[in-house]
Amino acid sequence: MGDIVRPGAVPMKMSVEVIGTAPVERLDVLHGTEVAQTARPYADADLGRRVRVLWQGAEYRGRGRETIWLGKLALRGNRITRFAPVNFLNPERTIKETASGVALTWDSVTTGNLAGIDLWLDQAKTGSIKIETNVVSGEIDLSRLAGDRITVEGGGLDRKISVYRLPENDWSRRVTLDHTVAFSGAADLPVYVRVTQADGNQAWSSPIYLIA
Repeated sequence: MGDIVRPGAVPMKMSVEVIGTAPVERLDVLHGTEVAQTARPYADADLGRRVRVLWQGAEYRGRGRETIWLGKLALRGNRITRFAPVNFLNPERTIKETASGVALTWDSVTTGNLAGIDLWLDQAKTGSIKIETNVVSGEIDLSRLAGDRITVEGGGLDRKISVYRLPENDWSRRVTLDHTVAFSGAADLPVYVRVTQADGNQAWSSPIYLIA
């Protein structure tokens, strides 16, 4: 998939098709470390009572990079009708409901990957979610949660908590994207794609390097 291209003054055009093993949450095109374009196989109108709380990142690169997440969540002015773990692979690290329909706790670890919880709420835009962890904490007003995610940064290597809506039921495993890059020629530019599935799995393409 990777390549080296000398585009000169001609924009590079790239077409991407992804067929996942689970519903595709998002497809990102990156220029280096910056996200240049994002495509999703669903629209804002498809979003409803399902809210994802996601944590990710690492302490630093290399050995000993693990971040332990000891967290708790409290829902105010609403109720959780059901919840499900996202990318919890270690059976010793779990999510527990500490108060029926309104409070959860968890013990999780990330090493640069991501994990989280999906919540199906009684009301889509009522109340707030208060999140407290040993890394970072915050409170999210559900009336402000629309198509974009709300993120609370936690330092380290891309450590953060993100809260956003998803379609209530599973959706398409296929997404396509067309992308155009106008290369300035100032420095070599790696262009690559990253796909994130609803189950937490991710995949990256090899980069296409644009060089002068």
